[in-house]
Amino acid sequence: RGVSHLTLLKLICCIYLGIRPPILNGPMHPRPLVALLDGRDCTVEMPVLKDVATVAFCDAQSTQEIHEKVLNEAVGALMYHTISLSRDDLDKFKGLRIIVRIGSGFDNVDIKAAAELGIAVCNVPATSVEETADTSMCLILNLYRRVTWMHQAMREGTRASSVEQIREVASGAARIRGETLGIIGLGRVGQAVALRAKAFGFSVMFYDPYLPDGVETCSSTLTVCHCTAASTSTTITSSTTSPLNRCVREHFWLTRLAGAWWMRGPWPRH
Repeated sequence: RGVSHLTLLKLICCIYLGIRPPILNGPMHPRPLVALLDGRDCTVEMPVLKDVATVAFCDAQSTQEIHEKVLNEAVGALMYHTISLSRDDLDKFKGLRIIVRIGSGFDNVDIKAAAELGIAVCNVPATSVEETADTSMCLILNLYRRVTWMHQAMREGTRASSVEQIREVASGAARIRGETLGIIGLGRVGQAVALRAKAFGFSVMFYDPYLPDGVETCSSTLTVCHCTAASTSTTITSSTTSPLNRCVREHFWLTRLAGAWWMRGPWPRH
């Protein structure tokens, strides 16, 4: 959580610079209580906030598991993705001023209800970008070099001493250089993956309708049909009918895929 300091700075600024509208949802305390709702590790938050706030953790999966003291007195709330805050949940907090989502998306918070209650909601878009890109690249490399397959064969006692045996165990292994990686959603993680993929010799193509002017885009159909591996930061389902989903369903699966990996993330990005 290297970028959590940014989260905490946002939290402090919102509390002490008066970003909250004058409509109050409870009393303001001289030393505000800040709660980590769905976790126990406060090692980053404690040193930063110790002089200005009391930090508590809840390790909760729902508001039913949050201590009454937090519901009555918490001015700030930090949260990951494992807990959701609906309008009814937000109504339970009597003094909440600010919610900071430690992550890029905040689809687990009722933004409209929070605004009506005068509760500011912030996110940290840069959280774990490098780590996610590293892991994603590991998965892509595994699909091409069949490391997991070879490891499992060794654990099962299979000896691949000849070239033919290696080919049999690592069936589907392919050279990476010259292959094409298709990325759906070229946000922070997508760009980080693209940089890593280029270093390994991939030709990178992408689809992202939300990129600003000045970024060269390609026809989704033509791009996808040339891809041999697919990466996406979106959720693709057979029931959705958006152009992006149709593109993936109708064109990605028609190509010879070395493999596809899916990384769920907030979509669309703003």
